[in-house]
Amino acid sequence: MTEPERARRGVGATLMRWRAPIVLVPLVAGLCYSGAVGAQLLWAEPAPTAAPEPVVTCWDDTEATAADCPTPTGLAGLRWTFPSFKPDSERCSEVVYEDDNATRPLEYSCRVRIEGTTARVNYSERSTLERGINYFGGRYDGVDPVDIAGGSRIVYRDPEPRPNGTYEVTVAYTSYPFAVTVNAKNERLREQVLADSVTFRPERAMLVQQSQPTTSPTTSPTTSSSDS
Repeated sequence: MTEPERARRGVGATLMRWRAPIVLVPLVAGLCYSGAVGAQLLWAEPAPTAAPEPVVTCWDDTEATAADCPTPTGLAGLRWTFPSFKPDSERCSEVVYEDDNATRPLEYSCRVRIEGTTARVNYSERSTLERGINYFGGRYDGVDPVDIAGGSRIVYRDPEPRPNGTYEVTVAYTSYPFAVTVNAKNERLREQVLADSVTFRPERAMLVQQSQPTTSPTTSPTTSSSDS
């Protein structure tokens, strides 16, 4: 065997000796990495899943998630919004409008006796929220409403007597088409009837039944004209 042949054979033998480690090193490293990742996945806590929305009792006694509770409307909605409203009382009657072709609110007028006089408390569901706000803005022309209950209601008060000598105050919800108006002989009686005879459903409790008490008065309505 010539010297060049012996040299080539020596190089080949050397390469064969190093071949196994060269192949095994990346293989072992890959297995170690896979094992580490697998261990992490095995011991990792599962990602939390969103809890389903709880089912509640809506204002109308139906059951649904809070987001799916219907908006109060109609006579039942009017009674729910104003716990003081008793439509079956002999002192209350539905307001009937002559013009049946126009959009009219659902409205009841209730009599309240106070110091030998009769005051009126009108509970109404306006035809729409916007029409109701526009209507009261015109009825109390020049009077700036006052925000109450965190802005969930607004109050209009007559600074001067009406042509018939009575004084009115109206409280309207800002997110629902409900309002109440009190009409009385003077400002003192007006405010007393509002405070003693009218209760309001808090806005936070309008859709879902809660065990929290309703709020006391801040204003009511008496109106036998349309939202127009």
